[in-house]
Formats: sequence, C-alpha cells, structure tokens
Amino acid sequence: MINESWQLAQGNEMIGRLYLSDVDQPWFMCTFEPAEGWEAVRSLFEEQSEAMKARDPRRIGISMSAINSLDLRLLPLKGGGEVAPVMIHIVEGEAKFRI
Repeated sequence: MINESWQLAQGNEMIGRLYLSDVDQPWFMCTFEPAEGWEAVRSLFEEQSEAMKARDPRRIGISMSAINSLDLRLLPLKGGGEVAPVMIHIVEGEAKFRI
C-alpha cells in the first residue's frame, strides 16, 4: 500500500477523508476529516467505540457487523487501487483500519 490518503466512501456517498499518520501493523493510523456522509453513519462508529470501552464482546460484535454491512471503500486520493477495509474504527478525528 503506497497511498497516504483516501476518501472513505459508501456507494457514491463520501463519508470522509483519511490521512495516514502512522502504521502499526496490521493497523494503519490516520487522522479523519468528516464529509457530508459522516452524519448518516456516525452513530454506528460511536456505538462501536462505546462497546470497546465497555469491553463488551457481544456489543463489539454487533457494532462491527453493522459497520461491515456498510460496504465501505477506501479510494486513494493519489492514484492506486481502491481498498476494502476489513476493520475500521473512527473516534474523535482519529481513524484506524486494517486491510
């Protein structure tokens, strides 16, 4: 993966932009800049964050399934191919994902 920035999209809707800040394999750490589609999915990411803080495996599984069902894609801002994240977390302007 050579790209350092991506658009996070659901279908034709842009959710936000991710800018790579660090890599801690298998995670890619990014800053997150919301776009017009963010409000439609924000509550799912907030629930995921709360479930993880509570260390509730059932809630974590449900929230991760809900996010995975969005079929999110990462579209590189500077050439290269699109990426489908296996896992993605977004909290307070920070994002991390695995591919």
